[in-house]
Amino acid sequence: MIKKEDRIIQMLLYNSTESDMTYQRPDKTTYVCQIRKDKPNTFYIPQTQLELPLDLPKTVSKPPISQDAPHMNILERYYGKNWKLTEVKGLGDHY
Repeated sequence: MIKKEDRIIQMLLYNSTESDMTYQRPDKTTYVCQIRKDKPNTFYIPQTQLELPLDLPKTVSKPPISQDAPHMNILERYYGKNWKLTEVKGLGDHY
């Protein structure tokens, strides 16, 4: 039940007949009174969630990739150092 010394710390008004009122007792505990049309008032203790700040680094450091990695210069490895692209006539775009 709502006592005289309990303070309203938050009001959430949904419309003219429905609202949620958060009350705070003198010992700093809180409870919510749900007011709904044609229903009795419902009281409950809200669950609190802890929000922690995440101090993540601005950028993720990437490991260095050496030039002899298998995926680097794969065409040069397959065709040799002096390879050149040759255009094939009549070959359409590849999508």
